[in-house]
Amino acid sequence: MDSFLTLTAYGLADGAVLALAALGFVLIYKATSVINFAQGEFLLVGAYTFYASFGLFGLPVTVSVLNGVLIAVLLGVVVERFVLRPLVGRSAISVIMVTIGLSAVLTAIMQMIFGTQAREMPPVLPRGTVAFLGASLPLHRLLVIVVAAIVLTAFTLFFRHTRHGVAMRAVADDQQAALTLGISVRRVFAMAWALAAVSA
Repeated sequence: MDSFLTLTAYGLADGAVLALAALGFVLIYKATSVINFAQGEFLLVGAYTFYASFGLFGLPVTVSVLNGVLIAVLLGVVVERFVLRPLVGRSAISVIMVTIGLSAVLTAIMQMIFGTQAREMPPVLPRGTVAFLGASLPLHRLLVIVVAAIVLTAFTLFFRHTRHGVAMRAVADDQQAALTLGISVRRVFAMAWALAAVSA
């Protein structure tokens, strides 16, 4: 029973991280009908940005997280504006191939900057344990689940109760109808890519 609960905590934590990455896939596909094969590389860029800020430069965790979010937003907007917007109206396979190429480019850039050696992230979350039904569950894994749940809840509230979130839902349902209502589809596309990078 102890092993089952411990493995469940590890599995839920890993699943929570993957759920945030998958959220980026859904955001982009629903808003722009594009399958983003570079979503994993968005996660890579965010992770290395945090690593550089926190692990190399010794900045506080909150500042490092903000750096990661800012770089993610900038990356998402730049990719949408200069890489994908010129492809509007092209075939789906063309856009897919571009995202595959973007994936390779982002990977190569990260390898040029940080090399190919494995790097260890300094501990961010507390490493203690929590007793639950006789099992010792890792505290950092439980906190990952909580953080992911908070982020997913925040995204849900954003889409249901904010003007920009409702605009994104409208564009996902019908772009032409959204245009007639005065919604800037291009701005929504840029926002979708930025949020996808942030979720990664």
